Amino acid sequence: ISKINSNESKMSKDSRDLWSKVVEEGIEDRVEVNQRMLIDKMLARYSSDFVVLRELIQNSDDAQSTSFTLQIFCEKTNCQIVDEEENHRNLFENLGNSIRNYLTTNSEHVNEENQLESEYHHCLISEIRTKNNGKVFNEDDWKRVITIAEGNTNVDAIGQFGVGFFSVFSYSEKPMIKSGKHCLAFAWQNGKSLTTFRKELPENDQSTSTAILLPMKNSFLLETKINVQMNKKGHISSTNRSKKSKRNAITNEILPILNLNELKTYLIKVLSFTKYLNELIIEINQQIIFKITKTIEIIPQNRFSSNIQRLNTNSNHQFIFFNSLIQTKQTFSIENSSSITLNHLDVEAKIRMEKSFQTQIENVLKKSLPSTIHLLFLFPSTQIFEEEQWKLLKDRNSLLKHLIPLKLNEKEILPDGQIFIGLATHQSTGIGMHLSSHLIPTIERENLDLQDPFISIWNEQLLISIGQIIRFIYDQTILHLVNQLENQSIQLIHSILSPYAFIQSSPNKDIGRILVEGFFSSDKDILVPVRRCPTDKHLSLIPSSEAYLIRNDRLEKFLPIPLVP
Repeated sequence: ISKINSNESKMSKDSRDLWSKVVEEGIEDRVEVNQRMLIDKMLARYSSDFVVLRELIQNSDDAQSTSFTLQIFCEKTNCQIVDEEENHRNLFENLGNSIRNYLTTNSEHVNEENQLESEYHHCLISEIRTKNNGKVFNEDDWKRVITIAEGNTNVDAIGQFGVGFFSVFSYSEKPMIKSGKHCLAFAWQNGKSLTTFRKELPENDQSTSTAILLPMKNSFLLETKINVQMNKKGHISSTNRSKKSKRNAITNEILPILNLNELKTYLIKVLSFTKYLNELIIEINQQIIFKITKTIEIIPQNRFSSNIQRLNTNSNHQFIFFNSLIQTKQTFSIENSSSITLNHLDVEAKIRMEKSFQTQIENVLKKSLPSTIHLLFLFPSTQIFEEEQWKLLKDRNSLLKHLIPLKLNEKEILPDGQIFIGLATHQSTGIGMHLSSHLIPTIERENLDLQDPFISIWNEQLLISIGQIIRFIYDQTILHLVNQLENQSIQLIHSILSPYAFIQSSPNKDIGRILVEGFFSSDKDILVPVRRCPTDKHLSLIPSSEAYLIRNDRLEKFLPIPLVP
């Protein structure tokens, strides 16, 4: 054992002497790891829904897969399922016919809920498999997948901690991986030691794809019908409350639930920032019941790309330098159903930082930071407020509305963006945009790390840079509206600007605060639309320092000052 190293040199003399004496004269005993407890208590327990799929989908995208298929194998059962909550409140008495009429007359609902699905309602899931067409495992991949906390050393890969794959043990005791020519099986020995076996497959079983096989250790109940409820106004709608389990009245067994509608909603968001994945499929007993695709159209000449480098001259960020910007239109389409188109911006930036700071980050992550990163933005196009696409935002039963980073509260449009680290996290942005970049999360990949003294600096500077780009997008959007102000209604302009109505982010309110800091870091005035005189029928753009807000409708009608309507 080395007696003196860089860390030891920082110890006080008393502590250093005591440590050396104990190490030299004490009885050596190795630290042992109970792999079973480590996996069951920590690595297979996450606070998120569909975390197993999150990890497997992210691995697929890192492997440059373009298509990911979730295969559910289930069988019918004679279980008598009891919904305890419905038994207690009995809210749906005498409403059976109304509910059936509602479900059969809602055309979009019928399209999105394939008729095949109802056949599988309350079936018991026996096995889950996933399949992707990405790169098959090489020798390094096989070694890494059986090593806890090894992590993906690729600087561009989302996976960082090397523990995500072990979430599969929350579903299965005997997971298997088939990739290329080989199959690897996990097995428990002595109840606490995890062992793997790898075998070359017969030639007719070999493939160019990768599959994960998860025989279920617990029976899951597949729920394919949407729960409905009556709101205060007497309208029937799908319920937002998620139930995690139901009881089998015959055996009194509690059965965990896999809700198909929630699974679809989750998968729709998955495609928001995938690098390679553009197709997600759900199969039940080898029948396709859901498919969503993403198509990308590059906009070669756009109002954003030519001005992005100007941000570097007025920027206070320490090590992030904007290089280029690509704008695309991304269309998300559910097979045999609706589609929606959103704006997507990809800002490429160079990283230049002191070697000592980069070393501190590497000591935590155990891999280097990339020299080039991408800051990605997904937000509504102006077309979202046109009639057909607007229906998606207003329709409670539309699956695609969950992709839009806005929500309706009564008649008010509120920001509803999320932070994505590969896939969506629990963290909201506080603005009407979904954001993704090389942000460093906590181990669960649900929240940003703002606690580590070095990683927090990286994350904060990156968020400030993102805030500056949001301001840049706002400025370009508002300038684009100049020639249209006379022809557009005030309501439409409010809608177009609604993504920039900052609200408090959650659960960490500091995320939104840092984004706002970046947004207002420019020394230029913010242009806002105003009505210069009460009699003006159109709006004009002026610096915000010259505009006024007023809450009194009566005063607004005659005050001869520029008012924000």
